Amino acid sequence: MNQTKDEILKSALRLFNEMGVAQVSLRTIAGDMGISLGNLTYHFKKREEIIEALYLALVEKLDQMIGKELDAKSQFELLFRIPSVTISGFYEYRFLMLDFVFITRNHEMIKRHYQKLMTERERQFASLVSTLVDAKLLRDEQITDEYRFLFQNLRVVSDFWLSANSIDKNGALSLTDLENGTQTLEYMILPYLTQEGLQAYLQLRCIHPT
Repeated sequence: MNQTKDEILKSALRLFNEMGVAQVSLRTIAGDMGISLGNLTYHFKKREEIIEALYLALVEKLDQMIGKELDAKSQFELLFRIPSVTISGFYEYRFLMLDFVFITRNHEMIKRHYQKLMTERERQFASLVSTLVDAKLLRDEQITDEYRFLFQNLRVVSDFWLSANSIDKNGALSLTDLENGTQTLEYMILPYLTQEGLQAYLQLRCIHPT
């Protein structure tokens, strides 16, 4: 990617985050950068191309951040690393999540990619859960498909947590709010921990049991 395309994406990301997708046109981005519309459309002919490029950048960023943990951390630590990585990544590209339904309705590529990605994420989660159940850090299922529904719940909350909190906070989210978002996802997992898993979690978070 050349420098101009990179700068266009940076400018577009900031504007989309600040104003929302509906309020930002190619002309808005060009004006913000101080370049001509023709110069911008040389690199991105449509606004949709910019949105799709930013979506793919977010997916790549999350993959890289989680992938690094796979090399250096245990599977249990990975389980509790994912919420933090997800919330921070979603916040950095928050326009995608705040306008998620609108974007998937208007971007067939993003919708199809997201659907395929979620199928793969569910498979990865099931594999991770199986490993941790065998290690006695997560309990066995007590109800059929219990962990499949846990994945679905985590997915829904992570995808739409920003929208709910943006309404509550009038769009002004702080670092504390992001930490609360991470904790919200983590606490959805805690009831599935064994006693050994709970102790490992408390050590991981440096929490003294009450």
